[in-house]
Amino acid sequence: MKIISKIILALFLNINLFAQGYICAVGGGSEDYNDWSDAPYGWAVQKSDSAKIIILGVSSATDWLPNYFMSLGADTAYNKTIASISSANLQTTYDEIITAKAIFIRGGDQWDYFRLWKGTKVDTAINYVFQNGGVIAGTSAGAAVLGDVDFSARYGTVYPDEALLNPFNNYMQLDDSFLPLIKDVLFDTHFTERARHARLITMLYNQHFNKSKNLIGTGIDDRTAICISPDGIGEVMGSGAVTIFYKDDLTNYTTISSDKYTIENLKSEILTAGWKYDFINKEISFIPLSAKDFIVNENYHSPKTNFYLTGSDDISAQLDNNLATFLSEVDKNNIAVICHPGFANQITSITNYLAASNYIFSVINLTSANLNNADEANTATCFIIAGDSLNVLSYLNQTGNSIADAFNNSVKNEKPIFFFGNSGKISGEKYIDKTDSDEYASYRGRMTSNNGVSIFGELIFQPLIFADSDFYENRMSAALWGMMRNRKRLGIYLNGNDMLKISSADKSINGNVSTPYIIVDASETTKIDSSTYRASGSIGTRQVAAMNNLRFSLTNNSDVKYLTEERKFEGTTGINKNISDNLRDEIVLHQNYPNPFNPVTKISFAIPVVTANFAVTTLKIYDVLGREIKKLVNEYKQPGTYEIEFDASFLSSGVYFYKLQSGNFSAIRKMVLIK
Repeated sequence: MKIISKIILALFLNINLFAQGYICAVGGGSEDYNDWSDAPYGWAVQKSDSAKIIILGVSSATDWLPNYFMSLGADTAYNKTIASISSANLQTTYDEIITAKAIFIRGGDQWDYFRLWKGTKVDTAINYVFQNGGVIAGTSAGAAVLGDVDFSARYGTVYPDEALLNPFNNYMQLDDSFLPLIKDVLFDTHFTERARHARLITMLYNQHFNKSKNLIGTGIDDRTAICISPDGIGEVMGSGAVTIFYKDDLTNYTTISSDKYTIENLKSEILTAGWKYDFINKEISFIPLSAKDFIVNENYHSPKTNFYLTGSDDISAQLDNNLATFLSEVDKNNIAVICHPGFANQITSITNYLAASNYIFSVINLTSANLNNADEANTATCFIIAGDSLNVLSYLNQTGNSIADAFNNSVKNEKPIFFFGNSGKISGEKYIDKTDSDEYASYRGRMTSNNGVSIFGELIFQPLIFADSDFYENRMSAALWGMMRNRKRLGIYLNGNDMLKISSADKSINGNVSTPYIIVDASETTKIDSSTYRASGSIGTRQVAAMNNLRFSLTNNSDVKYLTEERKFEGTTGINKNISDNLRDEIVLHQNYPNPFNPVTKISFAIPVVTANFAVTTLKIYDVLGREIKKLVNEYKQPGTYEIEFDASFLSSGVYFYKLQSGNFSAIRKMVLIK
């Protein structure tokens, strides 16, 4: 009887987690007949029993989408524009919406849906359709509002580099009060296309500390969908991938201190068409026959020598910091600068810098004609490599010519190497090219996998990750697709004038970075797949990968090393592992949310075990003259995370400050009231 009771309880919990309806979340992109959209949109029609579909938006639209749904079998489909709170609250609007078997929310700006529909009869009607077995679908902004928690875009979008720099910045507006259809899920769209992996990861980090929630981040590529049934099983359809992130027992978060933080081993599953994911049990539930085994027959390849990677091709901006740091740490008695003739103008800034510093150096211009002139390579004590033609720089992998043999011998003898920007991609056994010359390379199957120089055989490296939004998709997909294609276990993303040192001695990665660098570990991956979708005009299939059991780690803390073989950051395991454990080593005061606000905002803070019960905690509001306005907290606080609501309706618009004091700790933050 106990076993039967547990089964009944489990079934009851599952039903309550996902109610009775269906969800079709589409990552954006243009639909078309006989194309990627037929599968998910047809699924929505089928699950609605081919009945009425109402397409909601805040502006007028053509009849294209209604006609498309009807071509897939819908009995009726039409657009309905709800452009004001008053129309969203009409009883007639409610009565009309609940007659539908499927609701489709168009793309646009999700803040329009929040500000016009949240808490109205439209909100109630959509929930009614879902609770009664209907289909709720949406694309782009329409999909972004279907989770338990949504990115509301109240103050506009947030770019991935902004999110990485500060997971609690004012643009990270997350809301859990509108259409909470899929429990503990946060959707993001246009995912690889806009390199939003970092954004979604930091949104999960934000909610972990701000709301004590550990969400399932679900990033959906454009022209891709995940269709979720009432049992919590979601199937991927379309041309790209769906990326799942969630915190499990191996994941560690550290709190932000002096703008530095670490996320270690966030679990990830990346799925392409046909793969299925169980949102209740947080696991892949079906892998199609198209998937292949991720078999690596060799032991883990460690770095052969110390080498330095940078995130930018801007040489001049890196001379006095990154290059200077490298030269301060190596034997610089005889520096060899390796480039190619077509890069002569750019190399001048390097040689001028070395000459001005009185360094002894030589320049090796690689061409097919001079590969047997190896004098400079033989005598070099360290190397600097720069260039924009990776296939020419990769002449260094051609054993049998004197320069390549001398260079590889120097690597074996652990002579250190400094790479400027893209040239660092050749440091692995393989690298992905054509990422920066054709903005549609990944989508149209034009990226290439080429041979590198095998300084670190496991590595697929991608710099310039946020340098130009035109190339976001190529650069974001390059490392993952390269890992899948070449069976490599380590990927790194690096941004801007940031620098990483890869150490052969302790097999570690250490960063002098502003934007957190991102590490992808595939050591536990067992299955891989890729898209079979070929867009019109493509030379190959879309270059997105499916991989199970990935781990994403990131940090901007230069005092923390990532240990490549142990697959974790040195010394962080067990610190701040779960917010419920209250293992923080310092008090944290977060930025109020929302900010600016009118008239109510929320202030959250965390008290660790080490300081709790020893001092009275106070939280006070001050004006710009330092006068105390209100005392919100004045008591002993147990270990934990707290959220205090502040109603400023009695105040006029302006800048105010809130101060948290507990023992010797104090912190002040600014907030803005706009009425």
